[in-house]
Amino acid sequence: MPKLFPSKLDIQAKHSLVIVYSFFALFLTNIIILWLAHTLFPTQIVLGTYAISPGWAIYHSMLKLTTIGLLAMQLLTIYQWKQKITFGSQQLMLIHFAINSAALWEITRFATQLGFGISSWIVILLLSLVVTAAQRAAMMILGKAVK
Repeated sequence: MPKLFPSKLDIQAKHSLVIVYSFFALFLTNIIILWLAHTLFPTQIVLGTYAISPGWAIYHSMLKLTTIGLLAMQLLTIYQWKQKITFGSQQLMLIHFAINSAALWEITRFATQLGFGISSWIVILLLSLVVTAAQRAAMMILGKAVK
């Protein structure tokens, strides 16, 4: 029989598990999108250097993107709670698009260390748009699976 009022520890434990599930879902989504983008547009999206293989470049750069995105999602939740506001679906999409764009731009500035380079800022915006849509879909699927 389910509890009528879950305890604070039950809520915290479930929230912590959702964060872990979100990390792995977003990480896998980001890897798939970057690999597909590189496969379709190899002259615009470059993976690897003389010392870093394309696989390591995908792993390191998408680990950084996922970490930045997940941290931003948590900070955004705290901001909404402190300000007593709730963002709508379109506002959240725009915020995540801006975060993904800034994070991808920042990651590509370290192309020699991470092995991930992009030819133009327009490509960053297009890749960010696709990544944001895929992340949103992954989080919606995760939300249905966790309930």
